[in-house]
Amino acid sequence: MFIFKDVEQISQHIHKTKASAQRIGFIPTMGALHAGHLSLIKASKQKHCYSICSIYVNPTQFNNASDLDNYPVTIEKDAKMLSEAGCDVLFLPTSDQMYGGKLIATKFDYGNITRVFEGAKRPGHFDGVITIVSKLIDVVMPDEVFFGQKDLQQCMVVKKLLDTSYPNVLFNMQPTQRENSGLAMSSRNVRLSKEEAVVALRLYQALNEVKLLLNQGLSVVNALAEAKLRYLQHPLLKLEYLDVVDSATMETVEFIASEKQYAVIIACWCAEVRLIDNILLTES
Repeated sequence: MFIFKDVEQISQHIHKTKASAQRIGFIPTMGALHAGHLSLIKASKQKHCYSICSIYVNPTQFNNASDLDNYPVTIEKDAKMLSEAGCDVLFLPTSDQMYGGKLIATKFDYGNITRVFEGAKRPGHFDGVITIVSKLIDVVMPDEVFFGQKDLQQCMVVKKLLDTSYPNVLFNMQPTQRENSGLAMSSRNVRLSKEEAVVALRLYQALNEVKLLLNQGLSVVNALAEAKLRYLQHPLLKLEYLDVVDSATMETVEFIASEKQYAVIIACWCAEVRLIDNILLTES
C-alpha cells in the first residue's frame, strides 16, 4: 500500500494509474477506522477499482469544538487495517494542503437535504462536508466513491454534490455495518462505557419497532410515538429526532407510498455521546 501526504505526489501517482486504464474507487474517511470502513474498501475492490482511502479529520464540519478535540486519531492502526484490507493507497493530507491555511468552508444550499435534521442540528456541518469532499475529489479524481449508509443524510448530500458538480463520478452507498448486538459501528462508540453501549442499543430497537409497526398498518405518527415510549424513555438518553423520511430528499412523511424508498432515522444522545442511525424500510 502506498502512503502519500503530499498532494503533488499523489496526483502524479493517480495520473500514472489512470494512464493504465484502471478505475479509481475512493473512500474518504476521518480515520478511527472500523469494520464499517473496511466494508467500503471491500466494495471498491469487488468492483475492480484501484482503491484509495483518505484520512483527514476535517475541522470545518465540526460545529462543536469539544467534539473535534475528542475525535480519536489512530493513524498507525488505521494504516495497518487498510493494508490488510487490500487498500492500494492511503492519502494523509494536511489542513494547509486542503485549505491553504484558511480553515473556511464554502457555503452550500442544496435545499431540504442540507437544511433539516443534521443540517439544522449542526449548523455549517454540511458546508464542511461538501467543501472537503469537493477538495478531495479534485485531487483523487475518482471514477467511483463509496460511503456508508449509517450517515444517510450525508450520503444524500454527497450524491447531490456529485450530480451537481461531478456527474461522471459514480456514487455507491454501502449498508450499515453493525456490532453483533445490533449497534451501528461508529468511531464514537469507543467513548461509550459498557453500560452506555447497552443502553445505546435502544436506538436500533426503536428503529426496528417503527418499521414493524408500519408493516402492521399503524400510521407513521402512532408508530413513532409507540417506539419513543417503548425504547427511548431512559435517563441516559436524550432524543433529538426520530422520524420517517423519503430517503432521497430527507423530507418527513405522514403516509407511506409503495413507489418510494423510505427510511427511519434517529439522532440521540447517550450520556455524553451523540449517535445517529437509520434503517431503510425495504431492508430485510
